[in-house]
Amino acid sequence: MNTTTAVQKKRKPESIGSGYLNILAPLIVLVILIAALEFFTRAFGISRFVLPPPTDIIAQTISNFPEIWPHFLFTLKIVAIGFMISVPLGMLIAALFSQYEILVKAISPVIIWLVITPMITLIPLIMLWLGTDPNLRVIVVIIQATPIITLNTLNGFTNIEGEKLELAKSVGASKRQTFIKIIFMNAMPQVFTGIKLGCIFSTIGAISADFVAGTVGLGSRIVQYTKYNSIELSYGCIIIIALIGICLFSIVELIEKRIVLWKN
Repeated sequence: MNTTTAVQKKRKPESIGSGYLNILAPLIVLVILIAALEFFTRAFGISRFVLPPPTDIIAQTISNFPEIWPHFLFTLKIVAIGFMISVPLGMLIAALFSQYEILVKAISPVIIWLVITPMITLIPLIMLWLGTDPNLRVIVVIIQATPIITLNTLNGFTNIEGEKLELAKSVGASKRQTFIKIIFMNAMPQVFTGIKLGCIFSTIGAISADFVAGTVGLGSRIVQYTKYNSIELSYGCIIIIALIGICLFSIVELIEKRIVLWKN
């Protein structure tokens, strides 16, 4: 008992230090990158139409943020709703099709086709079928994110060691018990990989819809700001979009660390 407590106390500072390092290291790299770009753009006289100094981008974005704010909220809503629908939908599709090998072989090419096809090429057709209501962009996000979640989850469900399945069968586990306690739990790392990729694909889907048929949203702002030579604001919107994806990805990664304890 005392030995265990001593080991835990010994490891705790190391864990805390590692946590701080995981936060500080990217921040330090970011500061160095911003400083390098600031020096590069000013020292070599880079045109603001190519790459404005980072301080100008930050200053312009902050001063015009009241104008950007409603577009930020709209894009965040579309990404969040589409993502939250895509996760259970992708997992459900994978769970159903993983029960039958013939269905896995039949659906896999379709899923791969949806993953590799640039969504921006399908958006005009989707808008033609469903209309141009801005809120329908959620459907674009779902179509963009669900296949990658399904593909990774399906891969996890169908790549379980035969010995584990035989063991479950030998102790009289039902099909439902085998799926929940063996297949699903063993597939959790692949499931979360798919969900994290879904974060990225959700953001891409929302912005692609803005580019093609948008008058509201951060993607539409990028188009408008670029059209009127407000390059600093275009870069500012790109940074905000990246932050949405990073925050969503980080939340999922944090949940993964709390659930998939054996991965570490």
